[in-house]
Amino acid sequence: MDSLYPKSHRILDRGSMAFQPFGKQPDGHHIRDVSGVTVRANVEFLEELVNRTQSPPAGSQAVEELIRRLNACIPDPTYHVTQDFLRNPWNSYSYEFVIFLAEFCVLLSGQDDFQIKLGQEKLLSPLVQVLGRPFSISQIYAMFPHFAEKFGRGALKPEAVSSKNGSAILRLHLSEKTAQQFGPYRNGSAERICQSAKHALAQIPSQMFGLQPATIIEPCCMADGADYCEWHLSWKPQPSSYWLWPLAGLMVSLGVFSWFSLSATNLSVTAAILLASIPTVLFWVAGLAQRDRQAITEQRHVIQEQLASVESQHEALREAYLEQEQTNIDLQRKIREQTMFRDIASRLSATLDQQGVVHIGLNSLTQDLLYDRAMIMRFDSTRQIISHAQGQGVSEELVEEVLSMDMPISDPDSLEGKIFLHGEPTLVNDVPTLWHSLHPLTQQLVTAKQTQRLILVPLRFQGTIIGGLAAARTSTNPLTQDDMSIVMTVGNHIALALQNALAYADLQTLNQQLEAKVQERTFDLEQANRHLENINERLSELNETKSRFVAHCSHELRTPLASIKGFSENLLSGFGGPLTIKQETSLKRIQANADRLARMIANLLDLSQIEAGKLQLNLSECDLTALAREVVDHYFPLAKAKNQQIDVQGPNQPVNIFADSDRIMQILLNLLHNASKFTPESGSILITTEQSSSNQAEVSISDSGPGIPEEALSKLFDPFFQAHRDREMGTKGLGLGLAIVQHLVSLHDGSIHAENHQPHGATFHVLFPCQPSSRHT
Repeated sequence: MDSLYPKSHRILDRGSMAFQPFGKQPDGHHIRDVSGVTVRANVEFLEELVNRTQSPPAGSQAVEELIRRLNACIPDPTYHVTQDFLRNPWNSYSYEFVIFLAEFCVLLSGQDDFQIKLGQEKLLSPLVQVLGRPFSISQIYAMFPHFAEKFGRGALKPEAVSSKNGSAILRLHLSEKTAQQFGPYRNGSAERICQSAKHALAQIPSQMFGLQPATIIEPCCMADGADYCEWHLSWKPQPSSYWLWPLAGLMVSLGVFSWFSLSATNLSVTAAILLASIPTVLFWVAGLAQRDRQAITEQRHVIQEQLASVESQHEALREAYLEQEQTNIDLQRKIREQTMFRDIASRLSATLDQQGVVHIGLNSLTQDLLYDRAMIMRFDSTRQIISHAQGQGVSEELVEEVLSMDMPISDPDSLEGKIFLHGEPTLVNDVPTLWHSLHPLTQQLVTAKQTQRLILVPLRFQGTIIGGLAAARTSTNPLTQDDMSIVMTVGNHIALALQNALAYADLQTLNQQLEAKVQERTFDLEQANRHLENINERLSELNETKSRFVAHCSHELRTPLASIKGFSENLLSGFGGPLTIKQETSLKRIQANADRLARMIANLLDLSQIEAGKLQLNLSECDLTALAREVVDHYFPLAKAKNQQIDVQGPNQPVNIFADSDRIMQILLNLLHNASKFTPESGSILITTEQSSSNQAEVSISDSGPGIPEEALSKLFDPFFQAHRDREMGTKGLGLGLAIVQHLVSLHDGSIHAENHQPHGATFHVLFPCQPSSRHT
């Protein structure tokens, strides 16, 4: 990402932070380069400036992006920051962190002069304004080193060269520690500091005394390569209170003049009074002046005492807060370490392959713990040799040349002997100092990779050393005992996982032996399965024969049944002569039973065709409401015989579905016949059609019968099932009507379900698609 500053001053080119951003340094000293007051001012001003130039939500978004970019530049997640953390004025930071923050603020605000505006509007903290209020402008500039030290302990070296009423000369140097943090980016970093500091100093007359800001002349600047920044500040001098002394002198002169003028003449009463009052006035004025001087002196003493007390309390609170923050950081590090250990253990326990364990262990060291190189070595305690080693961050040529060779361990005083023979973990921050105690192969490996800092720990399982773990870094920061403790914990997890993998390999050998016996038993089971398959095939053939038989018988029964119906109709029509009442009644019963038998045969034929998959649909667009009315007209004579009322309700416009109209009529006729069968005489049946959605239409058939028993709902659409016994309802049939309805609805990609209103009837709901489905296209 490019900076808005000149290329020679770019800060972000360094990529990530090289120094710890806050907390406690390895030597135990707290990082206090910059106060949290300054960091909070940057964050708040970024939000205010972006909101000012764009819209209010943009400011908070810019702060969130600032935090994301800062965390991306902090290598150790322990030190990642949050918005609340940056807004806390009690924190302290490294100057490198603050320069990164300043650079990001420039980029996110889009303002080249962000640091200038920051100094003019925000950087002069309320604490400085309160503490400096009792002093004059020149005194505040003279105290510049004191205030600068409060917000940056030793990071900068301020100097007040001179300060008088109306002008001051100030200088700012970088400390050696701060210059080391900036490195080759010293000029660019100094420019950020210079811009904000000098413009904040120029605002002191304005923000603290209501005067015009001071003007600045800058003879030299660190941004241009100078050793220090020098600022010449000038402002309108503050008014003086010394006008009382001339007035007193005038009064003395008048008294002397009066004395001379009266000495030549006789004194009057008035003159005598005047001469007598002159000493009184002089002493009164002198007394007032002395009292004012004493009051001012006392006030300054009080202010200085208060300042010392406030500073003492401020430092005490700051020390306590820093200790608390360090405790929080240590706790976060512990939590992060425990989380990391749990994740590593989880990944290691997820595999029982030895190579997989080694690969995960090496990745944990190089990716989770950020070591540059890592090695895992196997140790044969019986032969006392390192039999095999694998590494990450090491070239393949080096692996083949060195790591694949067996390394005998015979010297207990060598570095390898301490690890593999005595089980002593070792931390080395300067490898060349232990050169004489290294095995020749280890010397060759160290030389090839230029290793300087190294941690070696044994891999131990139940008191036996089964290997070793080595981790190395190339950074300048020394390794610590905490680093070794973490590596040892990871090594314990790796040792356990390796041992589990070895045990699993032994189990695999046993499993292979068992597999042979299992195969023998499996062969016997396969033989039995083949026998069962033959039986199933035979049963399928018998079922198909049954279906063909039913279809054939049903078809053959139609001819004599048609003859019976024809002769009965002829006789009823008087073709054979007049009939007696008993003859006519008998013939009507023959005709009714012939119709019932015809319906049974038709249902058997339909069911056999459906089961055989031979039923074909002739699909087209049809009006569901019109089909319902046609079915009612066809069924009207049968309903009239039981004095039943059938109504059809539907919308004025057609309810179009994509279906086989003949089969839809068969579905409606079966449902209507079912409703009529269970509806008592003088009962009612209602058929309703509607467009339930853009893709489906619904038809509902409701009756006023006794309803459906709850235990029968789950079996309602099973073939040959009847919800009511003949003796209960006086109904007869094979129980195939609803089963056929369900099959036909499914062939249309529709759905059907029954809604029980026992004892006040039941409703069947059927949904049909309005468009052809993928199966029918």
